[in-house]
Amino acid sequence: MGAKARPKKHEEGGNIFWVTMSDLFIGMFMIFATLFFAFCANTGQGQMEAAQATEAAVEKIVQKLEEEDIKAEVVSEAQEVAEKVDKKVDVEIDPFSGMAKISDLELFELNSAQLTPAGRQFLTKFLPVYLDTVLSGELKKYVTYIVIQGHTDSQLFRGVFSPQEQYMKNMNLSMNRAFNVAEFAFQLAKKKPYYKDLTHIIRVEGASFSKPILTNGKENYKLSRRVELRLVLKEQKLDVLQQFIKGASVVTKPKGESTYEKL
Repeated sequence: MGAKARPKKHEEGGNIFWVTMSDLFIGMFMIFATLFFAFCANTGQGQMEAAQATEAAVEKIVQKLEEEDIKAEVVSEAQEVAEKVDKKVDVEIDPFSGMAKISDLELFELNSAQLTPAGRQFLTKFLPVYLDTVLSGELKKYVTYIVIQGHTDSQLFRGVFSPQEQYMKNMNLSMNRAFNVAEFAFQLAKKKPYYKDLTHIIRVEGASFSKPILTNGKENYKLSRRVELRLVLKEQKLDVLQQFIKGASVVTKPKGESTYEKL
């Protein structure tokens, strides 16, 4: 009789390595799937909350400015392009972006970056209202930067200069105007709780005459000479991802069970 081969006993537990790797990949897939769907679901909500906080802050700023006898008007950038007329307003504020435009007021003398007495008087009232509201309320947690941006009109400097040289001379002027407004903001904020934070928040830019203000199709030189305060808000996408990443942790589990779990 021929010899019979005895069947080998199945190893208990199988291949532990491949079971563990399989669980690992499944766990990683579940985490990234959760992050992806959370990202899609919550990004829009975060942006909506930031927009609501901006609109509420603008409403409060306008109310406080009226108490300071400053003529403020809520005007979106889209409305401004379509309906701009030459009217007396000290500051315009966009309800969606929080951008404040100080344009119908002589902050500076012609071809000068030095603040006029009237300009300093205006900023003494305006800047504390704007900064207090933006940096102390619900909007604060969404603000990354406040950009102070200077603008000039397109009138030319005396002398023989190329268009590029004229642009850069106005760039220097607009930058210096924004710088002097920022410096004045620091002076006014010395006793404010957010004073130390300003070194991380305030940014200065010059735009030369690249964005003139038009009235009836023609440049309004007076309105073009202006300073704008623009808010740069945090990307809500990053906040959502950070929240979920902090909540996901690698833990040790018995073999055969998932190696990841949500805390």
